[in-house]
Amino acid sequence: MLVRLRDEDAPTVGPAPDGVTGPAEIVSVIVPVMRDDDGGLTEAYRAYRAALDRDSGSRSGGAIEFVYVLAPGTPRARAALGALKDAGEPLVLVLLSRSESEAAALRSGVQQARGDTILTLSTYPQVAPEELPRLLEALDGCDMVVARRAQFAGSTGDSFQVAVLHWLIHKLFGRAFGDLVCRVRACRRPVFEEVAAYGTQHLFLPLLAAERGFRLREVDVRQHQDPAAASRSSGLRARLRLTFDILALYVVLKFVRKPLRFFGTLGLPILLLGLGFTAWLALERLVFGVGLADRPALVLGILLIVLGIQVIALGLIGEIIIFASGKRLKDYAVDRIL
Repeated sequence: MLVRLRDEDAPTVGPAPDGVTGPAEIVSVIVPVMRDDDGGLTEAYRAYRAALDRDSGSRSGGAIEFVYVLAPGTPRARAALGALKDAGEPLVLVLLSRSESEAAALRSGVQQARGDTILTLSTYPQVAPEELPRLLEALDGCDMVVARRAQFAGSTGDSFQVAVLHWLIHKLFGRAFGDLVCRVRACRRPVFEEVAAYGTQHLFLPLLAAERGFRLREVDVRQHQDPAAASRSSGLRARLRLTFDILALYVVLKFVRKPLRFFGTLGLPILLLGLGFTAWLALERLVFGVGLADRPALVLGILLIVLGIQVIALGLIGEIIIFASGKRLKDYAVDRIL
């Protein structure tokens, strides 16, 4: 459940420039607020707004819509944004009724947004606000633009963790990203409507979009020179959760339509190991006359055989389910029709 605060009568789309006809393009800026921290929130909004307003004249109509999604327990942030709204700023405040993940907050914001171009930002500037128009310009000819900070201004530990994260993604998915932890992305609305249905971590939206066949582009940008913002770290525990999320995402993307390959890869070695144990014990009993009454290895071999068969059977059941529901599964994406 969510509460939507918007001035319905306030015009948010200005008149089109001279020589431009048709409806104005709306750029919806989605900012999830998951922590109660009003320090710098107002300044970040004004910096974002100023940078985007300078570029608005070159876009069709240049309408900018800011949508802030606030999690429960954020009274100071809500008060700061409410003060901006009372001062006449065209903000849309989406108040979540229960705690959600940042990915769910982004989905809620996109549902309330009206623009076909979506720009996601963080509550504190991760990149220099002057770089935001470049991201929107780079969106011409592709479906998603990901900001890549030229120099990651974090600590040595953060830099190492981010490097390991990118290495793991490259090894598992074969895709190289320069700065996947940066939350600044610009994309078309269909990307969010299709990719966000997975409901996974928001950091992996570019990876999911690439796996679904959308065209991605990384743009080098300057990091915001703010020591307080640069010092914010997700911590080792959050990085470990991201590692497990990557492994879960690998299983979902690579084996959800081929379950037998996953379960067969696990079950076949177990089955062969059990058969090897049992064959060796049978050879000792038949050829060398070694008794089996006090051999725990026999029980282990039988258990491995049963376990291997059960794991492979799970894969076969999954294949049956996928075959039965194959008509409802969409495993392709149409780029264009000529």
